[in-house]
Amino acid sequence: MQELRDAGYLPEAVRNYLALLGWGDPDDETIISTSQLVDRFDITRVSKNPARFDEQKLRWLNGRYVRELTTAQLTTRLERHTGRTGLEPAVEISREKMQTLDDFWPLAGFIFDGPGDDPKAREKWLDDEGRAALADARVALADLPEFDVSSIDAALRQVVDRRGAKPKQVFQPIRVALAGTAVSPGIFETLEVLGRDEAIRRIDRALTPG
Repeated sequence: MQELRDAGYLPEAVRNYLALLGWGDPDDETIISTSQLVDRFDITRVSKNPARFDEQKLRWLNGRYVRELTTAQLTTRLERHTGRTGLEPAVEISREKMQTLDDFWPLAGFIFDGPGDDPKAREKWLDDEGRAALADARVALADLPEFDVSSIDAALRQVVDRRGAKPKQVFQPIRVALAGTAVSPGIFETLEVLGRDEAIRRIDRALTPG
């Protein structure tokens, strides 16, 4: 149990999963709270067949529990799990992509520690065309009177339209400039959380030769 907790699984999700390994709920439900398990458990419904541990199913179930937590509750658990504080804005924009607490830092740690370094992502998305799109996006972002999700969304979609590009041809170079990888929370939300100054600083660094 401690090993699973250390890997970012929620205790209530693990209890739910382990109960269903050898016992069948009479209502055939999958998501069952600990209090419901206590009320419903019946030893006569325990199977004699050996159970098979399926980590992918546990990850799925844990993800369901993660998304049932409020942002504040999930933040508390993640701050305890990571030993870091001030995570709530990043938790809010990352929660839908998480299945375990361990998923958070690889997804959003760049917000706090700076961009990672994924050479393949940089090679693919920051070539001459990608850097040109990034430069256009920088101008649009720098000129915004309000730096919020709706304003950022509208400005960047205008860049896409002006360039006659596909959204990913503009959004992915920005993502790589901000995160150092091609995977992150939503790009508009990430920009808002980083703030204009930090976002522009990272974009400028990605546009600097060498």
